[in-house]
Order: sequence, then structure tokens, then C-alpha cells
Amino acid sequence: MENKKTVIPDTLVITATLGSRETLDRTIKSVISYGGNRVKHILTCPKSKIDGLSKKYPFLEIIPEPEGRKGIYSALNNAIGKYAKNYKYVTFINDDDYWLPDFKKLFSAMDNDEDLDAVYGRTMFMSEEDTIIGEQTSSSRYKAFKALLSKKIVLFTQQSTLIKSELFYIIGGFDESYKLIADSKFWVEAIDLNTKFKYVNVLAAAYTLQAGQLSSDKETQGAEYIKLLNESNFKSVGFSDIVIESFLFRMANISIYLKRYLKL
Repeated sequence: MENKKTVIPDTLVITATLGSRETLDRTIKSVISYGGNRVKHILTCPKSKIDGLSKKYPFLEIIPEPEGRKGIYSALNNAIGKYAKNYKYVTFINDDDYWLPDFKKLFSAMDNDEDLDAVYGRTMFMSEEDTIIGEQTSSSRYKAFKALLSKKIVLFTQQSTLIKSELFYIIGGFDESYKLIADSKFWVEAIDLNTKFKYVNVLAAAYTLQAGQLSSDKETQGAEYIKLLNESNFKSVGFSDIVIESFLFRMANISIYLKRYLKL
């Protein structure tokens, strides 16, 4: 009889959930489909939801959110901080988002270059009815992340990222004083450390736009952008850098902008 080789998971995936969204099932299935047995997927949720989720997903480890701390970033810091040290790579995916087949290419990029600290692709924007709204713009000029963010241009989003676990500990996790954009601050801090990122020009994940989701709170998001842009590490961004990088970004993504225009 042929012995099957046991694969030890090298990638930690965290999903913070309130345990009430039906889309969680799709999220979990996508991680299984495109992460396979190299992935350890952990859910973190309110303590009251653990029993119900455990019955529905007995093959997953489910842990409670930290007591006395609110918000998705505290849940992520708690889960990643406890478990990521046992894994080479780490990422997180929301309970209304899901991986696409080309997420596998992010794994390949990391596997093929030991010097990489992080890899990112692009995200597809979907409606609640699961119809395509559009594609995310991005580029390989990851060192422009801060300059672009100064114009509220987001180079990449967490759905389509994969990082070395050690990077999470070096940064110290997510700043829990931010409710919506702590991950953007995390990327700024990571890139400022001269870490090595790589852009893979594929649609690696899908992001569902829903009414009432946290990211639709434009008032809070706007206030947090102002707060972030006033932090000291943004003072080094020159006006000419912002103008040049914004122009180069738009030129690199002109085909996507044209697709959006032609849909109108």
C-alpha cells in the first residue's frame, strides 16, 4: 500500500466573524479549495456563537474574541498573535469575502522567493447578488503605497495578500485605535521598514460590497484617513511624489478605468 505524505500546514488564515452571515460558508469553502491542506483556518467570534459554529464547522478551530476589547482588529490581533508563530505565512479574510482560484499564485510567489516578506494581488468587487461590479486597480510600485494613500488611492487590500508571519510580530499587529483602516496603517509601516513585497497581477480574491457593512461607514472612514495622514510618518511624503505616483498609477490601470467607464 502506498503511504500518503502528510502535509503540515504552513499558512495561518484567520476569519473574524459575528457568526450570523450566510456568506461565511462560501468564505470557508474558498479557503479549503485554494489553500488545501497547507492552510490552517481559524475562526474567531463572540463567545456566544462558538457552539453553533462548532456544530456547523467541526473541522475548524474556533476561538472566542478577546474579552474587554471590541472591533475586528482586536479579534485579529488576538488570534494572529497567539497562533501565527507556528506558521510561516499568515493572512486574514472577512466572512463576506472569498478567495479566487488565482490566490494559489500568491502562494507560488512566496514559495519561489525566500526573500519576500509579502505578496499581493488584486481584488474583484462583487455585489450582494454575487455579480461583478468591477476590478481593483493596483501596480507593482508598492513603495508608492503611502504617497497614493495620501490621495485616498488604495494600492492593495487585505483580501489578496499573504505575508510572512514574522512581519506581523515586527510591526506589532494592527493599531486598534482604528476601526476601519488599521490594515492600511499596517502596510505603510511594513513598507517603511524596507521589506520586500511582490505584486502578482491576478484577481486573487473577491470583496463583497454590502449595505450596512463597516467599510460603508464613510464618515468614520474619512475621519480615520485624516488621523492617519496626520501621523508623523506621513510628513515625509512630498507633494511631487504624490503627483507623480498618482499619475503613474492611473496610467498603469488605464484599461481598468476604461472598463469602468464603458459600463456606465
